[in-house]
Amino acid sequence: MDTEELIRKCKAISIQEGSERKLSIRSEMKEKGGHIVANSLVGKILIARSIHTEGIRTALMQAWRTNKEVKIENLGNNVFLFKFGSEGDKRKVMAGGPWHFDRALIVLEEPRGIGNKRKQKFTHATFWVQFHNVPIGCMELESIHKLGELIGDVLEVETDDEGECIGPYARVRISIDITKPLQKMVFLELEEDNEVELPVLYERLPDFCFCCGLIGHQFKECEAYKGQP
Repeated sequence: MDTEELIRKCKAISIQEGSERKLSIRSEMKEKGGHIVANSLVGKILIARSIHTEGIRTALMQAWRTNKEVKIENLGNNVFLFKFGSEGDKRKVMAGGPWHFDRALIVLEEPRGIGNKRKQKFTHATFWVQFHNVPIGCMELESIHKLGELIGDVLEVETDDEGECIGPYARVRISIDITKPLQKMVFLELEEDNEVELPVLYERLPDFCFCCGLIGHQFKECEAYKGQP
C-alpha cells in the first residue's frame, strides 16, 4: 500500500464523539526532538516524474561530500528529509547551493518549529547572481546591495579586502522567490535622467522555462507556451 492510499484510508475512518486522543508535547520532548530538527533539512525536487530515494542518495552524496553520513528519507511527492551527522555538514550544504538533480532544482529549507512538513512552502532558493555592465562608480558595497534587493533578499555581497566590488561584474548571493519569473534585467537610474541596463545572470541555474521565466518546468511543458498559436 503506497503512502497516498494509506492517507485516503485514514481519512475515511470515522471518529466517534468523545473518542479523540491528543498528545501534548512537553518541553523535554521538544528538547529531544529539537536535536533532530536542528540537524535536518527538507528538500523538494522540482521535477514532474517521481524520484527514488537511492537515486537521490547516490547523486547527492557524490555532490555534497559530507564528512559524516547523511540519512535520507522519502516523504512523498518528491520531498525528502536529510538528516545530517553534524551541524558543519549541514551549513556546508546550505552555503554550497543551489543543488540540482538531473538538471532539476532542489529547494532546501530548514524545518520550522518542530518540523511540521505541511508548513514547508519551498518557495525560495539561494543563488549567486551576477550584475553586468555596472558603472564603475556604483561598484561599492551599498550600491550593489541595493541592486541585489531588486531581485530578492540579499545574503552576501562579494567584495575585496577594501569592501569594493571592482571586477567584470558584481556578484551577490540572493534568496529568490522561485514562484515568480526570473528577473533577466534590472535598470539603474542615473541623476542625468539616463538609465543603464544591467543584465542579470544566475550561476548554476537549473532547467527553467524560457517562455514564462519560472523554474520547475521547461518551455515544452509550459501552459503559456502551449497556448501560443
